[in-house]
Amino acid sequence: MLGQTGAMAGVAAFMIVSSVYKIPCLCYARYRWGLLGFLAIPPRKLISWFISPLIAGFFASSFYLIIKYSVLLRKDTFKWALIMCPIFMCFTITVNLFACIFDGSKYIGFDKLNWWQAGLISFGTGCVACFLLSFPLKGWLRNRAHRLYNEEIAKNQRKLEQGKIKKSKITDMHAPTVDMEKIKDLPWYKYLYTAVPEERLTTKVFNALQIVSSSLLSFSHGANDTANTVGPLLAVWMTYQTGYAFGAAETRDDSQVLLAFGAVAMIVGFLTLGHRTIKLIAKEITVDMSPVSGFSIELGTAFTVLVCVKIGIPISSTHCAVGAVLFVGMTKSTTEGVSFKTFKKIVIVWLLCFPISALISLIVTMLLVQFV
Repeated sequence: MLGQTGAMAGVAAFMIVSSVYKIPCLCYARYRWGLLGFLAIPPRKLISWFISPLIAGFFASSFYLIIKYSVLLRKDTFKWALIMCPIFMCFTITVNLFACIFDGSKYIGFDKLNWWQAGLISFGTGCVACFLLSFPLKGWLRNRAHRLYNEEIAKNQRKLEQGKIKKSKITDMHAPTVDMEKIKDLPWYKYLYTAVPEERLTTKVFNALQIVSSSLLSFSHGANDTANTVGPLLAVWMTYQTGYAFGAAETRDDSQVLLAFGAVAMIVGFLTLGHRTIKLIAKEITVDMSPVSGFSIELGTAFTVLVCVKIGIPISSTHCAVGAVLFVGMTKSTTEGVSFKTFKKIVIVWLLCFPISALISLIVTMLLVQFV
């Protein structure tokens, strides 16, 4: 119990410092290395920390390439965005609902459904959303995109007149120069990763999709990170109550209270320090974070996290998000649209968080053993 408390202290200390300096880190890996401060754990169990950004980056860049070839390379990109939007919405909702339903909450009977029943319900709901966006809500989606586009133009015009256009603080990345006529003559392997223009009106269609993908990503954060952070607290509480850290925690009512406590703590952390990390991921790793790339990043990250949660692999949503941002940035505009200086800083902090968290954990645990 004292060891778990020391590990949580080491993690919390480094989490707060990294958040103040806008560095996205994962609490789970830090906690594992915090445990190393008082207990030897095989480092091979942390292999998921290294591969999770790669997996998320693969899925996110794949989603972006699908959008690129189905929408962005068409002559009338706005028309094709309206055509493909219901299909993307169907996939997004299907994945989200399947993650919720399959092996889901026992309180509403989801745990009794097998995989094909959960898949049928999820796909059916996704098809309903696809139908609504294809017919009844298609006009609303078109009008909404035009309205947002006109509002953006008016807002930028006011800023330009008032001289409030801010310069970017990142100097080692820039938007690539695009010539569609030259792109068509490139070999296929260069054509695949060549930057293409994104019309502002077309991106407003994906703004609606990004709202859904953001909700999916928020759900995956709650399903993954809350459990990872509340786990050690639950172990301390069960040790205090029963003398054993292991047991059927899911059958205890107090475990649900601790999960609710963890959810509230995540909200407070987001309101106080989370916005700093969001700013770095959104603006300082890659240039021109548009709704198209944002949708791909969020969907790829959420898809990776939800799949890993379902098969029992503990990973970091934060690392997945950073990997997805980096891969989509390179897929979108090769290396000139990515700030490797910022990414290098993030990786250095990731590597430092392990020994520092373990050291703080060791010191706190020794103090607790000595004086408690």
